Amino acid sequence: MNTVDTVNVTRADGGEHWLVGGDVTTIKASGLDTSGDLLVLEVTVSPGGGPPVLHRHGYSEVFLFQEGEFEVSTADRDHALSAVRVAAGDTVAIPSMAWHNFKNVGSAPGRFIAVHSPAVMEDFVREIGRRIEDPHNPPEPEGPLSDEDQHKMMEIIHKYVEVLSPDEMMREGT
Repeated sequence: MNTVDTVNVTRADGGEHWLVGGDVTTIKASGLDTSGDLLVLEVTVSPGGGPPVLHRHGYSEVFLFQEGEFEVSTADRDHALSAVRVAAGDTVAIPSMAWHNFKNVGSAPGRFIAVHSPAVMEDFVREIGRRIEDPHNPPEPEGPLSDEDQHKMMEIIHKYVEVLSPDEMMREGT
């Protein structure tokens, strides 16, 4: 039941499961469940996985790390890059318009809860993702994306976030 006048419960294996890139993303509480104020996602990331570039957007988010080892990268106003390692039990708060990215640097899949305010990212997940039934056995990638599919994907990404290109970044200490 998705109404604004009662509570909504999503069970442990419940929610809408999406394959976003190589990450399994489950919508645990949608904007419909929270009067549009919040989006809660459970994200499972394969070793080496995560978004390909630093990005920022006009809403805040919090990552609550549940399993695995991650590196969270950010860039300052001069685009100087820095990173911090985080693990299960750690929390990362990301204010709106802060450059950021995450990568699973462990040898096993990692998992975190992402809380977005407001629920803008829900439309992104639905537009770029592929609905799946079993989050524990996602389909294998069908191979590299075609140039046309990569172009479509980048159009969707740019619709929701601003991307910092690699040539704009400076490594810490340079």
